[in-house]
Amino acid sequence: MEASEQVHEIGVTALVDHLRTGRLGLHDYTNGMHQHTEAVDPTIKAFAHYDRQTVDMQVERLDAARQAGGALPRLFGLPVGIKDNIDTADYPTEFGHQGSRGRTPSVDALLVHKLRQAGAVIWAKTRTTELAYMHPTVTENPRAPGHTPGGSSSGSAAAVASGLVPAAVGTQTNGSVIRPASFCGIYGYKPSRGLIFNGGVLKCAPSLDQVGVFARSAQDLAAVAEVMIGGHQQESGQLIFPMNLLDVCEEEPPLPPRLMFARTPFWDRMDPRSQAAFEALLQELGDCMVDNDLPIQVGQAVPWLKTVMEAEMAVQLQPLVDADAQASEVSRAVIERGAQILAGDYLRAHERMQAAASGFSEYFDHFDAIVTPATLGPPPIGLASTGDPIMSTLWTFAGLPCISLPLLQTEEGLPIGVQLVGPVRGDARLLRTARWLARRIP
Repeated sequence: MEASEQVHEIGVTALVDHLRTGRLGLHDYTNGMHQHTEAVDPTIKAFAHYDRQTVDMQVERLDAARQAGGALPRLFGLPVGIKDNIDTADYPTEFGHQGSRGRTPSVDALLVHKLRQAGAVIWAKTRTTELAYMHPTVTENPRAPGHTPGGSSSGSAAAVASGLVPAAVGTQTNGSVIRPASFCGIYGYKPSRGLIFNGGVLKCAPSLDQVGVFARSAQDLAAVAEVMIGGHQQESGQLIFPMNLLDVCEEEPPLPPRLMFARTPFWDRMDPRSQAAFEALLQELGDCMVDNDLPIQVGQAVPWLKTVMEAEMAVQLQPLVDADAQASEVSRAVIERGAQILAGDYLRAHERMQAAASGFSEYFDHFDAIVTPATLGPPPIGLASTGDPIMSTLWTFAGLPCISLPLLQTEEGLPIGVQLVGPVRGDARLLRTARWLARRIP
């Protein structure tokens, strides 16, 4: 640890190395993080639930394991924020929803259990928009004060951006990991569909819901995500095995990656500042990236995803909305729209979702990753909206792995995320490409 480095500035892999080797004391680190949390979170409001005693009880158990002399787990002492739509046994899980206030699960979600097994400390529950949909929460954007942090994983992104935790877990049904990561100027990773089991996570649209990670580097994303991936069976019967993400991420690519820049059919809706930033990026990477438009037909993924998402949300969330007299009009409206979708329309859209990923196979025969904007622009002003998720819609519908990298910004300093998209189950190589690109474009 550098003498000038503050504890809240240490990333995942460096922190775990410091704690495991004893260069940084677990209790000293924890106390420093408590002080940072108590100083910063009242302004940022990233945490829905944080309790010093709950944290310290977890730290005591880890310290006892160290004193016993056994092998230390790979995320030993790492504080992690958990989105408040994911069950935890020692914190409430309230979905950002007034009607679920006081809901306290008796067991952890499987992904939380895996994080604890790996030695992580569940530091706090991070704020989510209402029912992980579009109605905003109170969280501020620490990277762009006065601008939205995005949603629905608002608190998870803001917590990492403000140093409240080195890593946090969120969820994405459309753009709820990639968009907040872009707006808050950090790294966000949505794995290939189904790699992380989402049992114990609020079901919004089960066909689309995915768990993702926020951190401050590609290797930090890999270190946390690989702990949660695998060890379960999908509904199709396919077994999902663990992935060695971190080792691959830290390797040098055998050859310089080949990148394809995709404007997507939504380029004309982009903020001009973002358009200019990406044009400059294309010029900078001219030796390894080519400009190649996607077929206009891929824009059809937007109504298809909306059909699947709203039909499933109507089934999954209606009991919660109906039971809450204070539920927002935004949540009530999506339930009403979803209830009107015909079964035939839903089934046709769902069938296209299963085949969408294969439509990109030809591109990945020639390119390591697709480069595209993470959002339509920098974070919008105000907290009344969480921004438009449309730059994530196509990739979410196809179930492809995506990473948002904080590589660009406006002249005013507002963050603009660069989205990397890879082939299904090509997550490890995609993370390696992200690390390579981050070093190429500091």
